[in-house]
Order: sequence, then structure tokens, then C-alpha cells
Amino acid sequence: MKRLILVRHAKTEPLTDALSDFERQLKKRGHNDARLVANELKDKGFCPDTIISSPAVRAIQTARVFADVFEIPALQIKQAGFIYDGETTAGLLSGITSMAGGEETVLVVGHNPDIAMLSMRLTGEAFAHFPTTATLVIAFSASTWSDISVGTGRAEYFVYPRLLKDEQQ
Repeated sequence: MKRLILVRHAKTEPLTDALSDFERQLKKRGHNDARLVANELKDKGFCPDTIISSPAVRAIQTARVFADVFEIPALQIKQAGFIYDGETTAGLLSGITSMAGGEETVLVVGHNPDIAMLSMRLTGEAFAHFPTTATLVIAFSASTWSDISVGTGRAEYFVYPRLLKDEQQ
């Protein structure tokens, strides 16, 4: 079985505070939210073998928080420009599966609307609300990444910071 964990980057500074969209950085809240969600995944037993991230600063910063929680060296985060560039579902899936190698569980940090659309297309479920740091764990009954296609995934767990914060109150 293969698992794909799709993460929308955490809360960022507004575009007006950055030199460009690519250079936008996480706010303090973004760092905290990413750690909250990563710890939740770890507690639930959803631990990635590898992390693939958009090279945008906010995505890499989010990926580093997840890597820290999962004790994956930050230098092992794989950067993939196609995640930032707004690929089609087929392009995203092809790129991710080619980078996944023999790993069982892969975590991908990207951007909306692409991450939400990929989630919906892989599972056939509606994830219209996919806020910052929203994370979806998708299970596939496939032995290789090349066997994964649109509609073959099953949503195992969907979480975002507000859900966890509401539970704590």
C-alpha cells in the first residue's frame, strides 16, 4: 500500500511584505500551525519516508517543520519546481510518483488551488475548504507509485489547524 500526504503550506506573510510571491515567508502562526499538524500526524502514525516540496520559501519552511517533527534531515527534502509552477493533475501526479522512488509514504508540500484539486481528483471527494496547513492522507491499494491514478485513492485522514485548536478548547 502507498500513502500520499498532501500539505498546503502554512500561513504566510502577505504578498505586500515580500519581494515576490516566491519569497513569501511563514508567519509565526504558520510555524506553530505546521508543528501542530505534523505532531498530530505523528501521533496518528502517519509518518512519511520522504518529503517533496515546492521550492517557494513558504513551502520549504513548512516542509522543514514537518521534517523536524518526523526526524528527517532538512537536507533530504526534495525540491520540485513543478509543484510551484501550477501543473495539471496529470503533471503533478507524474512528477510526484517519479520522485517517490521505492518509498511507501510520501509527504508533499504545495500550494492551492493545486493541492486541493489533486486531493479531490485522487479521492473523488470534495475538499473545497483546504486552508493553510490543511493536510490530507490518501491511501492507495497499489504496490508501486506507477499504479496510482485519478480516483484510486481513499481519504484516510483530513486535518487542519482550526480543527485541532477547537478540540483543545
